[in-house]
This record gives sequence, structure tokens and C-alpha cells, in this order.
Amino acid sequence: MLKSCGGAIWTNLDVTSVIKQNDHIESCPADEHLAYKMEKEGETKPIPAIYDEEASAASAQPSTSGHFPLFKREKSTMYNHRSKRFPKLPQHRRDLEIPVPFKTTKAGDEFLLWQSASRHILVFATGSNIRLLASMRTWGMNGTVKVIPQWYQQLFTIHTFAVGKLVSAIDGLCTSKDIGTYRFLFQALITRAAALEVDLNPDTSICDLIHGYFPNARVQGCYFHFCQAVHRKVGEVGLKTRHRTEEETRKKIRMLLATAFLPVPQVHTDVSLISI
Repeated sequence: MLKSCGGAIWTNLDVTSVIKQNDHIESCPADEHLAYKMEKEGETKPIPAIYDEEASAASAQPSTSGHFPLFKREKSTMYNHRSKRFPKLPQHRRDLEIPVPFKTTKAGDEFLLWQSASRHILVFATGSNIRLLASMRTWGMNGTVKVIPQWYQQLFTIHTFAVGKLVSAIDGLCTSKDIGTYRFLFQALITRAAALEVDLNPDTSICDLIHGYFPNARVQGCYFHFCQAVHRKVGEVGLKTRHRTEEETRKKIRMLLATAFLPVPQVHTDVSLISI
């Protein structure tokens, strides 16, 4: 819907009758399938589960009972119909061409921030997202491997807090996790920020690599990942059995984990006092 469009509808509390309605302007036609699209956006269940639920609900009526085949029988037809609406992925990553509709937001803003042909990196962000980052003193970064398409190793995201919520501002699909990849990501961000005449705040808390771009950054790591790293090291140096059977060893490892809460100047000294 266009921002200038006053199309709206008012219903009673039970949403069973329309009280008042404002028509859309000519340049903003009504989307008859909007309700279904909104329902799909909020749905997180896998397609087979959704199909079974809908078929079960519809089959509860005597007139429709027995008319819904199992998902296994309809799967090929459904996915063939779906493939006609969306472009197929090419065999090779180098042949990937992103359609124009996927390069912009629904409002028409540029969304594909940068694309590397050699490294095959895609960086997505809008100008408003970059301005949001510039206005915040703290950024968060995360790399995940669970929600990525084929060909890519991780989805690298930069977040910030806005109105009490953690908001994703930059999304990068990466084919590797090396320093060169991260350099490309942040250089793309800085280049785009300069084009928008946005001065990124150098006091933002990010990672060691960014010191080259933001020399005054204060680095603050993730305590959860710090604990994971310590417990990994416990296994690597052969202390798993002692950690499982000796209370004194468990106590010292807990002390090591607690050093994350010490003032930075004291950390080195206090860690040296812990002998396992």
C-alpha cells in the first residue's frame, strides 16, 4: 500500500461486519490476496504440516470429507506450480542473476547494497538501515549457518537496538569466513554510507577486524561463545574427565569463566593465578 493512500476498513470487535470503509486511490489498487499473504508471512510451520492441518479442518465437513489427498500425492503438483512463479537457481554460482524485484524493497528503495562477482558475496541493506546504524553507539554482529541457501557458508548480519528491539540492519550472504570476506562487507558498508553522506559512528562496538575502519571501537565479545570456547579448550587439553569427576577442577573452570566480568586490567593477573 502506498503511504499516500487512505484506503482502510473498520470492523466490529468480532470482525464479523464492516462498520466503515475508505476506498483506495487509483494508483494503489486493492490486493485481494493480502489477508492470505499476511497469514503466510506469520506462518513458520513446514509446508507438509500446514497442508495436513488445512486438509484436516476442511475434511471435518461431510461435504468435503474424502476430497483431500495426502500431501505425498499432491507434492509434485504443488511444487511444479510454485516453480513457475519463482526463478530457478542456475547450476553454477557464477551464473546467478538477481531479478530486479529482489534488488529493491516493496517501497522501491534500493536493497541490494553490494555484490562481489569474484567473491560471490551479496550484501543487503537500505539507506534507512545505514542511517539507523550511524545513529546508534552499539552494534551487534552474528554469523549463522542454519538459514542460508546453497552455495553460501554463512549469513553475516549486523544488528542494533531500536525502540527496545534488536533490529537487523545489514545482511550479507558469504561464501567463506575469512578476513577478506569481512573486509569486503565493511568496505561496502562504508562506501555506501559515504554516498549517502552518512558518518558512521566510530565508537560503535564491533569486532577486532573493524579497528582498521573504526580505530576507537570498544570491543565486547559474547559471553555465551566465550563459555563455549573455554569448554572446547577443556576437551582439547584432556581435562574432560577431571572436569566431570573432580569438584576442584570444576571450581577453577568456573573461576575462569567468571574472569569475563573483571575489569580488563585485572584479567591477565587473575587468570595467571588459576592453575589447573
